[in-house]
Amino acid sequence: MKIKIDFKVFLLIFCYLITNKIRVFSVILFFILIHELAHILSGIILGLKPKKINFTLAGFSIEFEEKIVKNYISKSKTRLKNKIIIDLSGPIVNLILSIIFILLRNPDFTYANLLIFLVNIMPILPLDGGRVLKNILLYKYTFRTVNSVIVEISRINLIILTLIGSIIIVHLKNPLIAIFIIYLWGQFIKEKHYSNMIKNMYNIISKELL
Repeated sequence: MKIKIDFKVFLLIFCYLITNKIRVFSVILFFILIHELAHILSGIILGLKPKKINFTLAGFSIEFEEKIVKNYISKSKTRLKNKIIIDLSGPIVNLILSIIFILLRNPDFTYANLLIFLVNIMPILPLDGGRVLKNILLYKYTFRTVNSVIVEISRINLIILTLIGSIIIVHLKNPLIAIFIIYLWGQFIKEKHYSNMIKNMYNIISKELL
């Protein structure tokens, strides 16, 4: 199993150190780890084998080896169902933990888990919520249509997140939120570029068939 670390993570750690927020970072990082372990565990339960772990500003992300199924239709539906379960498992664990820590009256751990849950459940690629919505739409619509729709939904939600984040940044005086939002915009641009490539590919194929 391969492990890949985005160099920008070290920049984020440095920012937390110079702003004396290393404790906050440590708590959030710990529960992000729990979040990703939930992804891994759910994948293993479904019979999948972890292939690659990416460590980015959005947290850890897990890639699993494809499970071979003889029937193509069954394979497609099984893959979509597995992806939805795996992507939902992380946020659900954080939601459960936040409820537990509310009952235990631990505000720091409650805040960390609620933050991870709310961020990841947003329908923005590459976050869990964006991937879940994309795979749900793929049950009914074509890959080409879903790519266009999910990119537009991500764009609208990113604009909303940016506006809300700007207010929070001013209120909390925490520039680290801005780094995360900028990172998400960068990922969105990549997804949009990928979507345009899909459209162009379909257009070329359609012209060749005419």
